[in-house]
Amino acid sequence: MKCKQAYLRICDNLNPHSAKCRQVLKHLETCPDCAALLDSVKKTVSLYKSAPSPRVPSATHRRLIKTINIAWKSRLSPHRRAAK
Repeated sequence: MKCKQAYLRICDNLNPHSAKCRQVLKHLETCPDCAALLDSVKKTVSLYKSAPSPRVPSATHRRLIKTINIAWKSRLSPHRRAAK
């Protein structure tokens, strides 16, 4: 499994006994970048759950999601994928 494949599944609600989940876990054991990504996602979710829910304007939310997507796309650029 390559980083991009792991990334695409890392936030899914995977059954820990499924073949896909086992592939992701195996990849995480050998890829420090993806393991760090998962750790970051876990910490972000934990912080998000512990914080009060602010009201965020729709336009702000859309800009945030767009920025996150741009960051992930640059992280998965062809140059970085070739290095994996």
